[in-house]
Amino acid sequence: MIKKIKTAAIFTIILILAVSCAQNPENETVPEYISAVSSGKTDLGGYEFIMASARAGSENPINPQSGNTARGDRLLQRYKDTEENFNVKITVRDDCSVGDYVVRSAAGMKYADLMAVKINEIVSGKYIQHGYFIPFSNMDLDLESGIYGTPSILEGGSFAGECYGIISYYWGFPAADTMPAMWFNPRVISDYRQTSPHELDEQGEWTWATLEKMCEAIHDTSDPDPEMRTYALAYTSEPYLEFAALYSNNARVAVKNEDGTLSYALNSKEAREAMEFIRDLAERDLICDGGNRQNITPFIENRRAFFVEYTHLGLSDEGADNLSYRMEDAYEWIYFPEGPSGAGTKSRTAYSFWTRFMYATLNSDPEVIEILLPYMFQPLPGETVETWQDDFRRTTFFTEESFEYFQILRDEAFFDYTAYTPFLDLLQPRLLAMTRGTANISENLESIADNMQASLDKLYNDYLN
Repeated sequence: MIKKIKTAAIFTIILILAVSCAQNPENETVPEYISAVSSGKTDLGGYEFIMASARAGSENPINPQSGNTARGDRLLQRYKDTEENFNVKITVRDDCSVGDYVVRSAAGMKYADLMAVKINEIVSGKYIQHGYFIPFSNMDLDLESGIYGTPSILEGGSFAGECYGIISYYWGFPAADTMPAMWFNPRVISDYRQTSPHELDEQGEWTWATLEKMCEAIHDTSDPDPEMRTYALAYTSEPYLEFAALYSNNARVAVKNEDGTLSYALNSKEAREAMEFIRDLAERDLICDGGNRQNITPFIENRRAFFVEYTHLGLSDEGADNLSYRMEDAYEWIYFPEGPSGAGTKSRTAYSFWTRFMYATLNSDPEVIEILLPYMFQPLPGETVETWQDDFRRTTFFTEESFEYFQILRDEAFFDYTAYTPFLDLLQPRLLAMTRGTANISENLESIADNMQASLDKLYNDYLN
């Protein structure tokens, strides 16, 4: 137990406003959370508060170098303020390793208080199932306050009714890495005299049928060099188009039942419609099969109208291979058009396979986390819940419309449970075979049901009790 010296007011939360629809993930909004810390201080006795995270892009987002970015400097100031207000020492590890954590835990040694890790690594390795992490929901934290993530983000970090994973929402970390995101090239759209997807969406006409017409119009295969031909859409080595079609048509990989168990759900009419839509475009040579991730190159060279990938490919601080570093002209954000069974939902992306969450770990003091996180995770110095994204908007997005679409992709995203499935070994190759080969769609969606359900049972359902 940590000795605390309390003055007039240790730690005061002025106002907590939780969204009334937090229980309904189909109508999520981001909660507001406004707080202030009194001039009184809490003495945590020099406790070393350790955060471990792997690098993302050129640097570790929670271990920035002074002077690199305004956001990084604000974060460093928050660390300094935290150390002064609570008498703690903040240490950030750049090389987060679950293996090292397990070894240290076995020896009764502390590794970190918070770890930024990949959800698929945690659940497939059964680290939660075997007790290596403790839930935030067992702590005195207001998980509905909004500072720890939207309801879907928290669902992605939950297991058997307990919340193990959060993010620092107002820091923007871990990054809102949803899948799939979609971008369009305004120059290509204009050159082929097509209406902007933003305008189509405002008119309620951003649908599969409209996208199909654009694929027909933006289609120039006259160049003898296949690499120089122009298409609206292109495949990559991973099924981003397939997932985009599935999610925009209300198809889901798995669903949570009333008793809390997970069930495989791709053997549905909505899923069949999605796979048939993509395969029909491919069979008509309206999708370029580049076969690998390099389809970003023709997009930035104005030979593709659309690019579909993980969200981080469009964010400026996520690495030199992304759009912001490689594209000289503007690119715009959009979500995938609505399918015939979409029912108007904007939840067309998911917190998926690689999404990173922050976990409380063994051999640290939960009481320290209860005290520090409500202060640390507030908007950074000089920011508010209204302004915390201003620099991000100015430095990352060409238009206000694109920023608004990014917010929808982030805040309306759901958790798709693919982390509990044999994604790489079964789901991904089957989806590719259904749209790019001759595999029967209905038969394949049904034939993988037993293996998919067995994985959901093994990694999730069997641990509910």
